Amino acid sequence: MSPSSSRQSAGTDPGALRVALFIGFVWLLALASGSLAWVVGGPPSNVPALAVLTLVAVASSIGRDNFVGTRISFSFTSIVVLASIVITGPVGAAIVGGGANLLRVRTMPPRVRVFNTAMFTVVGAVGGLAYLTVGGRADVTSLHSASSLLLQVGLPLLAADVTQCVVNALLLAGIQNVATAIPLRTQIWGLLGTTGPAYIGYGLIGFLFAVVWIPAEVGWFSAVLVLAPLFVARWAFAQYGDELQAHERTLRALVTAVETKEPHNAGHSERVAQLAEWMAEAMLLGHKEIQDIRTAGMLHDVGKVAMPTRLLGSRQAHTDDDLVTMSAHSLAGVELVKDVDFLSGSVDGIAHHHERFDGRGYPDGLVGDAIPLAARIIAVADAFECLTSAHSYRPALSADEALEVVRGQAATQFDPQIVELLVKSLSRHEWAPTERTPDELASAGIALDHDEPEVSDHIAFTDRLRTRITGRAAGLHPANGEVR
Repeated sequence: MSPSSSRQSAGTDPGALRVALFIGFVWLLALASGSLAWVVGGPPSNVPALAVLTLVAVASSIGRDNFVGTRISFSFTSIVVLASIVITGPVGAAIVGGGANLLRVRTMPPRVRVFNTAMFTVVGAVGGLAYLTVGGRADVTSLHSASSLLLQVGLPLLAADVTQCVVNALLLAGIQNVATAIPLRTQIWGLLGTTGPAYIGYGLIGFLFAVVWIPAEVGWFSAVLVLAPLFVARWAFAQYGDELQAHERTLRALVTAVETKEPHNAGHSERVAQLAEWMAEAMLLGHKEIQDIRTAGMLHDVGKVAMPTRLLGSRQAHTDDDLVTMSAHSLAGVELVKDVDFLSGSVDGIAHHHERFDGRGYPDGLVGDAIPLAARIIAVADAFECLTSAHSYRPALSADEALEVVRGQAATQFDPQIVELLVKSLSRHEWAPTERTPDELASAGIALDHDEPEVSDHIAFTDRLRTRITGRAAGLHPANGEVR
């Protein structure tokens, strides 16, 4: 919920020279934007307010990071920077942004502090320039009516808010690109997707902060009135983050149990979860839905812990009897997690990830949209990950080659719309095939992975085998209350 800062990316770079050059470039931007802000808006209009706002911004970063999930944290330094545009002017906003990061008490690598200081200086200055450019009032002391405050402060501040969001994303994507070679497009989409919506809230609170400070004549005490509730919210947010981290540890333990039995397939669940998350994000689903789908992707194969180890690294091709036994893993996984409250939203995805769009899958032979959305997403992610991973019987396919196979299964094995979601996701994110060592390949055996589309087709179009599997699955269905 905060604009990201370069705490990790700039601190773990493989190309120190490239990173240093980019940081130097950002400092040149800071000097240029700050100078332009001085020319356009003049010096800070309220030096005492500038000192107070800088201290408030520093205080907003005190304490540990409060992360929820994998990418969201709670901070409100940007709210203070945004309000500073109205209270002290563009140069003041640049000083508050840069000064707050320079003076942060939290320990961080020196170049991270240097980069963040320059970046937030640019964000403050450019946001202030955007505010003035679209007609924002530099002196708001005479504004008291709601309409004048909205038109001459609120809407221009919204423009500044959007500008700050974009500049923050571009600079962070740049440092990530030079440090890790992650494509700019991938980073920009990810940052705007996670921090963009939060900036809407920042704009509203920043507007309220500025109005209470100047037109309402509350002054510095407005920082207490507006930001104190946010400190309380951050504390509550931290408790929620701790709970989610405990959930994540539980998921890791379950996945580790599977990978202990199938070491040659290590990382499969994490990669499926990542693909499923990307597709869910491309659908613009809510945070809870995305997390449930990601969790289902992590645990889709957890039922393998109940499978005979000999089948997971078979030295011979799987027989139909083997496939009947292996097919039980989806509902066996449900039995393992169905009583865990925080996993309740993921059960359908685990249970039905081997259903087929044409109704020839298992365990229930569901057709089309009757298959839960999470299961349709995981089915595509599962097969794609399998195809792009090396196996003893074939090398890993490239992403393009695997996409062709998956597209060939659209409307039979897979939901065509979900297949297109995969295409869209891969246009935004890089995907590298998974290679394995000779020892890992040797331990995998020679049997086809059950996630191969070829195996799904064999089950689907071998009527006797499919009947045996769906009959076996009926005996495992949670509605019966036990695993037979």
